[in-house]
Amino acid sequence: MSGVISFLGLRTFDKWQREKVHERKLEVAFEALTLAYESSMVFDDIRRRLVRPYEWADMPTEGMSKEQIEQSKSTYAIIKRFSHHNDFFDRVLKVQPKLMAVFGPEMEATVAKLHRARNMIQIALEMLIEIPDPRAGTDEWDLILQMRSDIWDHSSSGVKEPERVTKLLREFRAEIEAKCAPLVNQEFKANVV
Repeated sequence: MSGVISFLGLRTFDKWQREKVHERKLEVAFEALTLAYESSMVFDDIRRRLVRPYEWADMPTEGMSKEQIEQSKSTYAIIKRFSHHNDFFDRVLKVQPKLMAVFGPEMEATVAKLHRARNMIQIALEMLIEIPDPRAGTDEWDLILQMRSDIWDHSSSGVKEPERVTKLLREFRAEIEAKCAPLVNQEFKANVV
């Protein structure tokens, strides 16, 4: 009799353990999928072309000419927007190891695309500050055209790699959807039926 009870107890414990692991996987998938969808809104806000006066009102301008101030407004606003979205990027960093634990270490490359997109925009901002007034037809001019494309996702004939940040963001979202959406959708369908 005690053998039967032990056997049933082990089966019950094993079932409970599988359910808990599945619940954790589902939580991680839901969190990652949420971040993937949120990333579109975050980067749309960061890359928004329209700059409002309140976004640069506290910009330090001491020692700057009127021209330098005008050139720096949009750059400063975007830097400030990144600060506004720090919580999002912190959450991405926290979910990354969980995502790798659930779906495998290859997910590191997926999340790295989001980090790379962020870094590319931040580097582009630094370049716009470093090279405020490039001469047309120079390598600096071509570099600034590319940096502006990275920030605001616009293209012109001088941009060698249009949409390179946008492509990274699309790939990040698509790869997260491919891994996480089936698990989340399967669970949702199972609960509805």
